[in-house]
Amino acid sequence: MQGLLSRLWQWLKRLFGLDKTSSKRKLAQELPPLSSTDYEFLYMELLEGIAHGWHEGRVLKFFHTLDHRSRPRDWVTWLEGYGKKVLSSSAPNQILAARMMRLGELAQSFPEIEQIGVISSKIGRELYAKTAENLVWEYDGPDGAEQTVIADFPIPEKIDTSGEVVPETLTLDELLARLQDDPELARMMGEQLGIETTDPDTIIRTLVNQFESSQLQPNNHDPLPQTADEWFERGMKLAEVSDWEGAIGCWDQSLALEPDSAQTWHNRGSALGMLGRLEEALVSFDYAIALAPEDPQIWNIRGSVFYNLERWSEALKCWDKTLELDPNYYPGWYNRGCVLEILERKEDAKASYQKALDIQPDFEVARARLNDLLEGKS
Repeated sequence: MQGLLSRLWQWLKRLFGLDKTSSKRKLAQELPPLSSTDYEFLYMELLEGIAHGWHEGRVLKFFHTLDHRSRPRDWVTWLEGYGKKVLSSSAPNQILAARMMRLGELAQSFPEIEQIGVISSKIGRELYAKTAENLVWEYDGPDGAEQTVIADFPIPEKIDTSGEVVPETLTLDELLARLQDDPELARMMGEQLGIETTDPDTIIRTLVNQFESSQLQPNNHDPLPQTADEWFERGMKLAEVSDWEGAIGCWDQSLALEPDSAQTWHNRGSALGMLGRLEEALVSFDYAIALAPEDPQIWNIRGSVFYNLERWSEALKCWDKTLELDPNYYPGWYNRGCVLEILERKEDAKASYQKALDIQPDFEVARARLNDLLEGKS
């Protein structure tokens, strides 16, 4: 991990010409915007950091470090083009897809980078679905299991920063050896197969069993759901591949059968938010809160919607409630500080940033904003 951070920092210093006397204002004036190659290199370093356990605050710090060269809207623009590039490639990459989806989860905590997460998650889900559809198998039956070949299944040693993935063809024995040598790959494949283990033998056995099952049911179609829970689960499956409209339709059916499900209203609101239908999302969150007023996560995401609508006072009320219910939720303290700054309540903002740091001492973005306020820069 330290090696990753050191390489990234050294690269940034070379790229940006940073020294002890440099200022962000000077850099913004003298240095050109990031190139597409710069974006891709940095994005791959970000995803590698996430794979090594970066928390929400560390992800936010990554983007703040680059504020003088690129703003969140610039990242969104680049990501839209990058998405077209990776989705047009015939080479599958489930690891890249999983890391992009994880970035989407982490970015939800902070409105200022939330849209970056939304786009990353969308691309990741589409890439994952595309990879699943394109897996080609040659299977000789149980007696020939050792010779089973998975065509074009990539097992990268590390992420290629050029974005190009060279596919490999592996026998199950070769895949087993890779899993034994690479615990991260074993973890990722276990998650993809829906099993809670990193044991290579179990993963291979599950892989073969699932393939056999799929061959026995070549025309398998899910029956029409009959209960609220079944409609809810179908909606979850559609959300996993970013079919937000389809997911909303399923959750509407679920709510018609069970209108008192706070989780379904919550999910429906989140899907509407993904589609940019923020006012409709608020209605769903209002229903969810009426049914589960003590759920801090609903209050938090409702605050993010108000923030994106620039309804600052209402966003503040939501984050106040979030923190009342979960005082140790440090992203909530940071978000509260941001909106208090906008409302010119700087002393209260300082207190919020300090509280975030008390809970998460290495939250450098909160520290930077607090220092700016203390030095009168904001």
